[in-house]
Amino acid sequence: MKDAARHFSASYAEARGRFLAAATEAGAALSAHQHPLKGPEGEPLAVDVARIGPASAARVIGLGSGTHGVEGYCGSGIQTALLASGLARALPADTAIVFIHAINPWGFAWGRRVNEDNVDLNRNFLDHERPYPENPGYEEIYAALNPPDLAPATLDAGRALLKTYAEKNGAAALQHALSGGQYVHPEGVQFGGRGPVWSNRTLRAIIRAEFAAATRIVYVDLHSGLGPRAKGEVISTAPETSGEFRRMKDWWGGIVHSTQGPGSVSANVTGSITEVFSDELQGREVSSCGLEFGTIPMNAVASALIADNWLHRNGGLDNPLAPAIKTQIRDAFYVDEDDWKEAVTRQTDEMIRRLL
Repeated sequence: MKDAARHFSASYAEARGRFLAAATEAGAALSAHQHPLKGPEGEPLAVDVARIGPASAARVIGLGSGTHGVEGYCGSGIQTALLASGLARALPADTAIVFIHAINPWGFAWGRRVNEDNVDLNRNFLDHERPYPENPGYEEIYAALNPPDLAPATLDAGRALLKTYAEKNGAAALQHALSGGQYVHPEGVQFGGRGPVWSNRTLRAIIRAEFAAATRIVYVDLHSGLGPRAKGEVISTAPETSGEFRRMKDWWGGIVHSTQGPGSVSANVTGSITEVFSDELQGREVSSCGLEFGTIPMNAVASALIADNWLHRNGGLDNPLAPAIKTQIRDAFYVDEDDWKEAVTRQTDEMIRRLL
């Protein structure tokens, strides 16, 4: 998509400003859900919603960004570029599009994938009244994912542990152990929380407000960090035999994969954000998915997550290693190069247009 790169930003505050300006220019109805905390510069944080189309629309498309905070650099840029492109001006009758910007604004502003509670929001959308899923593989590789320090010898020992686990159990088992989610270690990576966090509760309120009249809903949650550079994959948590999955295959073809089947870049995670739409909109036709764009090799992404979580437990931004680690995690989920920005925007634009 030509000139898309100019809509991407270097900070949460800049991204929010650009998104709101583009939404205003596009004639969107705006609402803001203020977060109780502030950003690192004292800036206000919020989930912003921009709606184009009638409140009574039976068909509503949702496009969300920043579920994994630092991935908001990618998702926000795409949302802003689409608003500026005039895409929403061509909506069919009885159709609306809802842009949900920075679902985890704290993580976006502070350069973390998780939220203010060290919770991976994309593992938090499950029934917290029931026993939590277990992830015994995580326990086996805990030392590699949550090292006491970042010394080369410590990290080498961690890599050796992961290699041994993969040789014993297979690559798929390692991926699930790494990223399937866990509910035991609040200080650890991939923690899914012990109750619905602020962004979870806020998103549910947005769904009830913005999708109340809809009978057919499609939601696309923008993500980055998995897969080949700039290549998009539609990730569904629905079974391949379900009507929801088959609808998405009809619309978008071979880029659609289920985490319950082979071939997806994602593990079959628990508590995914895509499941909250069916939960809140029961009795409607809901098609909900993630759209994942690759950045850098997976081992480098994992190293960035491990380093950032170590930093969180060891002084945060006051630690002398903070600038380097913050650059490392941002680069893991955002490629600050024009060709990448244009490619991820073009693919999202094509998906939405095909859907319309």
